[in-house]
Amino acid sequence: MKESFHNTYNARHLAPSDVAKTFIYSNNFQRLVQNNHSIILGARGCGKTTLMKMLTIPALYSWENDPLSSNIRSTIPFYGIYVSTDIYWNVKNQTYGAQLERYGNFADRISHFSVNSNVFISLCDTFINIISTEINDYDERKEVELSVALIKAWKLDSVVPKIKFIREALNERIDTVNQFIQDVIFNFKPEDEIPYPDFFNLAFESSLELIIPKFERIYNIEGVKKWALCFDELEFAPIWLQEKLFASLRSRKQYILYKLSASPILPSKIEKLFKGEYSPTSGNDVDMIKMWASADSEDFSKKIINSFLGGDLDVKEVLGSNEIYNKSQNSYVEGSTFHKKLLNLINKDESFMLFLKDKRVDLVNPVPLLEGQKDTLFRKIKPIVYFREFFLLSNINKHPKYRSRKKSIDLFHGYEVISKVCDGNPRWLIGIISQLISKRNEIDSKISKEDQYNELLNASKRFKNVIANIPVGNSNVNMVKIIDRIGEYFKNEILGGDFKMDPRGTFIVDEDEGKVHGSLIELINKGVSQGAFILLDSNDNSFDFEVRGKRFKLSYLFYILYNLPLRSYNPIKLSDCLEENDSTKQVSLFN
Repeated sequence: MKESFHNTYNARHLAPSDVAKTFIYSNNFQRLVQNNHSIILGARGCGKTTLMKMLTIPALYSWENDPLSSNIRSTIPFYGIYVSTDIYWNVKNQTYGAQLERYGNFADRISHFSVNSNVFISLCDTFINIISTEINDYDERKEVELSVALIKAWKLDSVVPKIKFIREALNERIDTVNQFIQDVIFNFKPEDEIPYPDFFNLAFESSLELIIPKFERIYNIEGVKKWALCFDELEFAPIWLQEKLFASLRSRKQYILYKLSASPILPSKIEKLFKGEYSPTSGNDVDMIKMWASADSEDFSKKIINSFLGGDLDVKEVLGSNEIYNKSQNSYVEGSTFHKKLLNLINKDESFMLFLKDKRVDLVNPVPLLEGQKDTLFRKIKPIVYFREFFLLSNINKHPKYRSRKKSIDLFHGYEVISKVCDGNPRWLIGIISQLISKRNEIDSKISKEDQYNELLNASKRFKNVIANIPVGNSNVNMVKIIDRIGEYFKNEILGGDFKMDPRGTFIVDEDEGKVHGSLIELINKGVSQGAFILLDSNDNSFDFEVRGKRFKLSYLFYILYNLPLRSYNPIKLSDCLEENDSTKQVSLFN
């Protein structure tokens, strides 16, 4: 039985020490360990959780596969308190949420209690790790003094003054409150006064500001390091918590940092927090790390591939190179493969022949002659030429005829494709490489073009199935229909009757609500969170709160399904992709 596409590798289910065993250093991690507030933004599976868990002591002390690990371990300026967002914190979205609506703010009180309890448990874990690993101080008197302070601060009863027992007591309290919820639902009337326990009045921020200085004093580590509250996957957190944390990016406590991770598009409800005179700003108060915009994503992909090969084999030898995307200077000379593709396409594609003629290219020997022609013309059209030459049988008078269905193996293989197709998403890449390694030739360790193509095609289909199963509310249009329509539109731009040097291959979501209505916007938002749509042209120093007016591309992983080269071409409005299209013979999706 095949694993779920998203569960091939999921750091959420691994202990920090296990995450560290296969961790691969990146520039994004180097930015994250700096002495400042940080926000990591990215789609599901892009590696946010891995980076966040690597800030903890168990992960840092288990990380041994990189020469940089020792230096980062000794110089990291804070202790990381990792808090994984639990979907049950958002009580109003749970199965019993509707039942609690009758009881005023009861659901909100439960939500705050749940968050506080999880932060307290994570702080206990961090204290234990510091004592046992970082400073090796097992003085029982110190632990008792600290534990007494914790018991008092967190309003615990009858607990042995040891940190591990305090942790157990917090878990027992959570179970007690779950029973309390059922008691209220079945035994209280809406007008009844609910007897809230006094620990419902706790708040994790003020509690940490009280407890951390005591811990530092007891263990004599005042001022040694700061403390970082690392909240992961905030897209699942209730809005009140998101508002609190993003507002804290201008924290008044200089020894507490915030390291937050969330989806690329932040909720519009918190946009107001970033518009005031004293609002946090990227570059000044917080370092914003946009995972999809990382300049080293392809180098990072190569490191992942190398880690699976064991470091003894050359990636290009095992996977081969793809002539469409490699940067060989010999591609444009007479007799090269590309030169032959040009001649073939000239002979069967009238629109391409007229295009080259207009550009003053020799139709008998199409090679760059004029100054700059290689970069401004030949390099730009290279991927389109390969795809049209492969799929077109003929194109006379703008009536293209296509090959019968055939595997596009020569188009989708090679090191360049494998490292690019996942958009820097390590979970996807790990899933694909894991499958390919099992098919490696025992003699020369090479992986055939066909195996690479088949695995990429299977991964694309699996990802599409994941997207198909995402709930869509009341809309009669699902996300797969949107992806199909966009993909087919771009396919026609590449393979249609007109040869286009600058085809449309990205889309801008209309700002006009009359063109793209709210339910479609909700689907686009979900697609961005899942990585189906990749945000482009996002300012590195700005937050994005809505998809309207933003430019996107389809995930490269879908390109194999629509016969598209791995390039981001010119934009078109989303509504134009979804309207009736004579070229693609599709009716309007708005119908």
